[in-house]
Amino acid sequence: MLKRFVSLSLISFLTFLPLWAQAKQPVLAVLPFSSPNELQNEALQIEKLVQSYITELHLFRLVATADRDKILSEWEFSVNETLMNASNTRQLGTLLSADFLLQGTLGTLGSNFVMTLEVLKTKTGEKVSFSSVEPSVDMLSANLKTLLAKTFMQQNREIQKTIDSEKDILGTWRGDKGIEIVRLYPGGTGKAIFTSGARMDLKYTLENGNLVIYQVSANNERFYHPLPYKVARELVSLAKPMRWIFTDLINNTILQGKKISTAARYEADQLLEVIHDTERDAEWVRTGN
Repeated sequence: MLKRFVSLSLISFLTFLPLWAQAKQPVLAVLPFSSPNELQNEALQIEKLVQSYITELHLFRLVATADRDKILSEWEFSVNETLMNASNTRQLGTLLSADFLLQGTLGTLGSNFVMTLEVLKTKTGEKVSFSSVEPSVDMLSANLKTLLAKTFMQQNREIQKTIDSEKDILGTWRGDKGIEIVRLYPGGTGKAIFTSGARMDLKYTLENGNLVIYQVSANNERFYHPLPYKVARELVSLAKPMRWIFTDLINNTILQGKKISTAARYEADQLLEVIHDTERDAEWVRTGN
């Protein structure tokens, strides 16, 4: 009976699937995720999320969970041994009719949680892995889709273009630091939802191949989370509206550019200095249309 194994990298699964995946959808089997007993429920939920996100990519076909479990229950060799041996890997791939195998391991490192994902190419035994460390399982789960998109982008960086049409940018994005979701609508409007729960109305324009996004809503102390409340309250009246200027769209998936906003220097809950027009790199990842 196949035992649960290893971590298999979802992210780097896409390393093996560049443009070839567009011509022929390979088959992927997601093996049961492993974890300590106290994290088995969380590992199962992450496994289901991985399957869901992979399906959304439309790059490959998944082996049905029921078919996978049936095969795994009928064969008596260790998954650890199988996936470390190219011959056994090919056999397991044949049994599951899979071109790639993926599995994850969820564990702890001090007070943090660690998820390791590893993908293995069944014909060659080639494998790659990725690990993520976060303070909570929820944060590990929240980053899954973003990690998928970034990896795909990194494997195909040549597909980079300026932003010429509204159609290029409409949809749902995961924003830069502090912004959970951004939705861009037709007609130059949008809305951002911050990790603090605050909502911000946006407007955007296309200027010389760049996407320029402006804050429309009045300032709100929750825009500046996790600054101390007193400092955030002072910024409400002092800070300039935020702006984003995106110059690149990569694989129709990643917006890259800069954010221009007001920074603050403070000590405890005392605001010491306000620094307008501070620039930092910004990257948004598409999560839906």
